[in-house]
Amino acid sequence: MKDYTEVTPEMINRYNRPGPRYTSYPTVPAWENGSFAKDYDYYLQQEGQKDTPLSLYIHIPFCSRLCTYCGCNHFITRNDSLVDEYLDVLEIEIKQTALYLEKRKTIQQFHLGGGTPTHLSISQLKRLHQMVSQYFDFSPDGEMALEAHPRVTTNEQLELLYDLGFRRISFGVQDLDTHVQHAINREQTIEQTQRTFYKSRELGYSSINIDLVYGLPRQTVETFERTMEIVNEMRPDRLAIYNFAYIPNMFSAHERAIQEKDLPAPESKVAIYLASIRFFTQAGYRMIGMDHYAVDTDELTIAQNNHTLHRNFMGYTTLRGLSQIGIGVSSISDFGNGYFQNEKDLQSYMQRVHQGEIPTIRKKTLDDDDILRREVIETLMCQCHLPIPEIEEKYQISFPQYFAREWEAMKEFETEGLLEFQGNMLQLSKLGILFMRNVAMPFDRYLQHMGKDRHFSKTV
Repeated sequence: MKDYTEVTPEMINRYNRPGPRYTSYPTVPAWENGSFAKDYDYYLQQEGQKDTPLSLYIHIPFCSRLCTYCGCNHFITRNDSLVDEYLDVLEIEIKQTALYLEKRKTIQQFHLGGGTPTHLSISQLKRLHQMVSQYFDFSPDGEMALEAHPRVTTNEQLELLYDLGFRRISFGVQDLDTHVQHAINREQTIEQTQRTFYKSRELGYSSINIDLVYGLPRQTVETFERTMEIVNEMRPDRLAIYNFAYIPNMFSAHERAIQEKDLPAPESKVAIYLASIRFFTQAGYRMIGMDHYAVDTDELTIAQNNHTLHRNFMGYTTLRGLSQIGIGVSSISDFGNGYFQNEKDLQSYMQRVHQGEIPTIRKKTLDDDDILRREVIETLMCQCHLPIPEIEEKYQISFPQYFAREWEAMKEFETEGLLEFQGNMLQLSKLGILFMRNVAMPFDRYLQHMGKDRHFSKTV
C-alpha cells in the first residue's frame, strides 16, 4: 500500500478542495436554524431516563487579545465583571440542564474549551468547578481536559486545575517564529511555551497536546521546521497540526487583519504540510488521522489499533457512545440521534438564559440514512477502514447496492492508491489517511446542495 512518502504536490493540489472536517455528520450547514427550546427540553428529558454517564463540554469564549487567524467563537475582553456575569449565566444553564436530566448526573468526560479557559482567574476557575460539582458527579475514572494559552496560563492555575482533577491539557502554540506571530497578533515566546509545558509535566498531567497551524502568513518551510524542532524537544504526547483556513467572507478578522499576499503560495503551503508529516513520523509519532499525531504509548494510538477510537466535537477520543451535553455560548450538544447548538452571540445568549429560555438556535434530527452514513464516515475517519460485512449486518443492507455511487468513487480512490479492498474490508493506505476527508465526502448526501462549498476549509 502507498505510504506518506509517495504523496506528490500534484496529488495534493488535485485533492485540495473545500470539504467538511466531519466533527459531526450531518455537518452544521445542513442543520435547521430557528428556536428549538421545546425540542431540546424533550430530548434532554429522554436522556435523563438512561443510566449511562455523560460527556460535558463548557465553552469559555474569552480572550484578552485577538489572534487574527482564529475562527473559534471568542470574545475579547479584560473586564472581569463580564466574566463573572457569564459565570452567573452558566450556573443557570447548568442547574436547568441537571433538572432536565433528572437522575443522570455522572460525568465521564469533562472538557473546557474556548476562547481561553485560563482567561479565568483562580477564583473564577474554582467557582466554575464548584458550580459543576454541585449539580453533577465526576466519575473517579473519568477524563477531565482543557485548552490553554501558554502566554496567559500561570503556574498557580496549572496547580489548581491539577488539584481539581484535570489530567489532559492542550496548549495552543500555532507557530514559534516571531515574524509569523506578529502577522497573526499572537506574541508568545519560546520560553513562555516551554515554562508552561514543563510545569505541566512536573505537576503530573498525564497527556499534553500541542496545537500547530500550517499555512499562516509569513510562514516558510524553514521557519516551521524550527518550530517543529523546538516542539519535538518538549516531546508532547499528542500533536494537532491544523491547516489554516483563510476564509475572509466568514471571519472578519481574516478580512481586516491578514493580507492574502502574506500567505504562503500554494506550492509553499504544500511543502510545509509535507515537511510536517515527514518530520513528526520520523520523530516517532503515529499519524492517528486528520491533523492528529500521537506517540505509540498514547491512548489514541492504542484505541486506533483496537478499533475503538471515536471522534466528537472535541476531537479524537477513546470514549465512545457518550451523550455530549454542551453548556455556554455557541456550545453543541450531541445525543439521542440529534444535534443542538446554543446561541452564538454572547449578549443574546446571556439575555435569553436570564429570561429563562433554552438558548438553542440550531438543531438536526438524524433519520435512518443519516445514522448509517454517520457511522460509515466516523469509522473511516477514526479506524481508517470499513468492515463492510459488519455494517451490512447491522443495517440490513447490501453495501455496494445502497452506496452504488459511492462505491464507484471508492474504486477511483483505489486506483489512486488511497485505499485497498482487502476481502470484505475497505482499508485506507497511509497515503489515504492524508486525504481521508476526500474519501469520506462521497458518503455525504448533503454536500451537493451546499453551493460552492463556501462553508468549509480546504482539505489540505
